[in-house]
Amino acid sequence: MATPHDPNKPDGYDPIVLTRTAERIVVKGNKRKYGRLSRPLRFYGGITSAQEVGCNLRCKFCFSDKPVRRPQHTGRFYSPKAVFNALNKGAKKHGHKLISASASEGTLGKQHLFELLELVDRSEYVYVLETNGITLGHDSDFARQLSRFKNLHVRVSIKGAASEEYNKLTGAVSDSYDLPYKALENLMDENVSCNVCLMVSFSTEENIKQAEKRLYDIRPGLLKSLEKEHITLFPKVATRLKNENITPNTIRHGGKIIQLNKENTYV
Repeated sequence: MATPHDPNKPDGYDPIVLTRTAERIVVKGNKRKYGRLSRPLRFYGGITSAQEVGCNLRCKFCFSDKPVRRPQHTGRFYSPKAVFNALNKGAKKHGHKLISASASEGTLGKQHLFELLELVDRSEYVYVLETNGITLGHDSDFARQLSRFKNLHVRVSIKGAASEEYNKLTGAVSDSYDLPYKALENLMDENVSCNVCLMVSFSTEENIKQAEKRLYDIRPGLLKSLEKEHITLFPKVATRLKNENITPNTIRHGGKIIQLNKENTYV
């Protein structure tokens, strides 16, 4: 029989504390750790992306392995200029107008990020900042600082459609589920271009509708660009979920969404 949770104790780790821990490992002055500096990806119709190292969540469905779980043993430190030069070279080769960094958390290392965005602003590219919204929700001034960059779009990825899903999927304290919603409020208040990606593979129809209502209440337009994310069962992801006794309702396979539980799933 499971031991009931003590309401006086946190029900998970604090992602803000983990943010500081991760930054001590992957940030050194204006440099940040990357696994790769340039690779073409199919998303957004084609984008050149670097592979960052370091994250402040431990999502059990995450496809990124060593960059998230072994940051101290992964990648090398690079300056903003080195990262931009590599992205620029790759984008020119593939004819991309969008550049980004992905596979980890994009807001770690403010100085590095801001110096990189300054270089992007002097270029023809738009930078897509991939984030789980934890730091942007915790620090309202972060969005204000981002508002000065004109060639920027922020993609906020929410890990589940309810706090209990988020807690189960990430292991983070349930209260921190509010932070990405707060991040969106902060970004909207500062007129920073943004959209939302909502992980729905583990969600019920009711929870998704409640999340959509919450997004609508922030700004109705958020629903127009809402991305509903379904996991891909890479081998390590499948093993991790099995070990945690977590079963998705939907998966993405071969470009299609497959329903594993038709009774209580919303796609």
